[in-house]
Amino acid sequence: MGGQEKRKYERGSATNYITRNKARKKLQLSLPDFRRLCILKGIYPHEPKHKKKVNKGSTAARTFYLLKDIRFLLHEPIVNKFREYKIFVRKLRKAYGKAEWNDVERIKENKPGYKLDHVIKERYPTFIDALRDLDDALSMAFLFSTFPRTGKCHVQTIQLCRRLTVEFMNYVIASRSLRKVFLSIKGIYYQAEILGQLITWITPYAFAHNHPTDVDYRVMATFTEFYTTLLGFVNFRLYQALNLQYPPKLDDQSDEKLKPVEENYAMDSEAYMEKLSALSSSLSRVMVPTQDDDVEVDEFPADEENSEQDEERKKAQQEDRKS
Repeated sequence: MGGQEKRKYERGSATNYITRNKARKKLQLSLPDFRRLCILKGIYPHEPKHKKKVNKGSTAARTFYLLKDIRFLLHEPIVNKFREYKIFVRKLRKAYGKAEWNDVERIKENKPGYKLDHVIKERYPTFIDALRDLDDALSMAFLFSTFPRTGKCHVQTIQLCRRLTVEFMNYVIASRSLRKVFLSIKGIYYQAEILGQLITWITPYAFAHNHPTDVDYRVMATFTEFYTTLLGFVNFRLYQALNLQYPPKLDDQSDEKLKPVEENYAMDSEAYMEKLSALSSSLSRVMVPTQDDDVEVDEFPADEENSEQDEERKKAQQEDRKS
């Protein structure tokens, strides 16, 4: 007795892949949201070995994903946040159209957001795995930190990238982990050795430039959103390993020298960030509590013979201290 005969393209490699449009409909997401989700989760398209068989005999150009990856995305909480954001935009447009300004303010206060902490822990189970993938994160963060304040990128992203890169450079100086530097046409290449891992990144020159028009900045911003979260975790762990305070604080002695000058020219936060980005001041460390030298030893009940010997030993120690 045999089972039901399967039709063509219903078994083998044809069932392991799914097209991008079918995956998008399965997740009920638009194309930009689907791309964003795949970037954050680290899921990329695959080229089948027998493309014609997977494409059911057709030779049309299509993008394929593994079916198990798409099923893995069905349980991702970020998908629900994307749907909540769509509802938020719809309500905001409706309130703007009706000129209901009180509702506009109320809707803006309830803007949905999401965190990528669980994605970082999922993609990098150990700290060494995160260090091995830090090259692209540093290069992208240094690139965004040099962007001018235009409509191509959010100002908060530029400021966050600048803060994270300055913190990382201060750690490299404090740990003395810099190994190589190379000047090229593209920028300055750095190589540092951190916990036995060689990390290489590029820093662009500080020249004024215009944004090119043939670059998709939304894709770059999505990568930067993930990389800044990763870099924040890495910086915190590295500072803790060196017993440094995080967020970094300058040494008290160097702060006192520059306090009377900064009050007349800049805000406290701006002056502090400028001093930190100068990479010339030492960072303050976390004070570890020191244990007292005289530690009381626990006493346990013993036999009569042992107790007599302990008393004699204590008397001998007291006499030695007096002498």
